[in-house]
Amino acid sequence: MWWVIVAIIVVVGGIYWYMQSPATENNSSSTTGEENQTTGAQGRVIFSVTDAAADMSAISEINMRISRVDIQSSTSGWVTASTTPRTYDLLALDVSGESKLLADVGAAAGTYNQVRLVVDSITVKTKAGATKTAKLPSGELRINTVLVVNANSVSSVNFDFLADKSLHTTGSGEYIFAPVVKTETRSGASVSVDANSKVSISGGRVDSSNTVGMDIDGTVKLNFQLKSDQKLNLGINNVIELGK
Repeated sequence: MWWVIVAIIVVVGGIYWYMQSPATENNSSSTTGEENQTTGAQGRVIFSVTDAAADMSAISEINMRISRVDIQSSTSGWVTASTTPRTYDLLALDVSGESKLLADVGAAAGTYNQVRLVVDSITVKTKAGATKTAKLPSGELRINTVLVVNANSVSSVNFDFLADKSLHTTGSGEYIFAPVVKTETRSGASVSVDANSKVSISGGRVDSSNTVGMDIDGTVKLNFQLKSDQKLNLGINNVIELGK
């Protein structure tokens, strides 16, 4: 009888120990985004810019200069992906239908929930030959998204700036550029970059696709754009104001 009791105690104790132990090796090696960020594994991320907007009759160029790209995750906070300045003629991208390279970088495997672009300037050239600097509500464009970076894999982020929805004029003929941009992210994508920095993206999984717009205070909102007939003015200290 005593041997039976001892055997029962051993079996019950073994079951209890197994239930309290960490998950099996297969479970602990899960490659979800947040876990990968603690392993040091890296993937490749390619950022690109395009413009699907129609050309505007009086304007020949809209040149946008981006100086920095940052990405954010809940575990690592903000991480700078690129500090290489690049300038894009949005209307030329529209005509060619191309996407141009913004950054090609390595990033820690994981899931990122926000991308930040620092836009230094927007210059507008008219077909009459005049060149003006457009006023930006904010030079910092923050976009909520889902960027999944897997180890030893390629992810892409494409920013499609809709120039005809972004550019506005004041009553005095000045320009205001309140960005409207569609962002698409993919993981496990097939991405190529040629010698002219043309980016081609195909395959993979679309993890996020949305369109955001910036208001006159510099706040970025989902599915937002300033109305085309909205009257805008530049007030004291070059602050954007709604016209009456």
